[in-house]
Amino acid sequence: MKAWWQSLNTRERRLVTIAAALLAMIFLWLLIWKPLARHYTFLQQDLQVARDANQQMQQQRGEILNARGASPDAAPLSSENLYSAVTNLLKQHQLDGEGSSSDSQERDKVRIKLTGKPFDALARFLDQMEHQYAAHVSSMTLKPAKESGLIDAEILLQR
Repeated sequence: MKAWWQSLNTRERRLVTIAAALLAMIFLWLLIWKPLARHYTFLQQDLQVARDANQQMQQQRGEILNARGASPDAAPLSSENLYSAVTNLLKQHQLDGEGSSSDSQERDKVRIKLTGKPFDALARFLDQMEHQYAAHVSSMTLKPAKESGLIDAEILLQR
């Protein structure tokens, strides 16, 4: 290669140098700039799609809240720890004490066992858990107790 370069006259060397520089610039444009520009364009399109989806979800959120009877500007559902919410509401509905136990299985799952508790109080408890804490029943087993209006229940609540 060195011998070939030495065999070229000054004008030819300059021409080869300019051609090599032009080829390097073309390769940089084709291999670096053009793919980066294309990727930037795709990212801009993805961003616009995400913004449109966010706007559509916000509109649907408002429609859902209106259908539920809540205002879109209302405070969000409580983010209190699910286990502490369950224990507080069990006390409030007088479902705690003897014949009841609850344990947290995961961050957003609580298992409740009730023995000989009033069905009506349990129904109010579950309603409040759903509407105030966004916790729903994923599994439930109910058995009638010996006295009328009382039940034995195993419930798994989760968010």
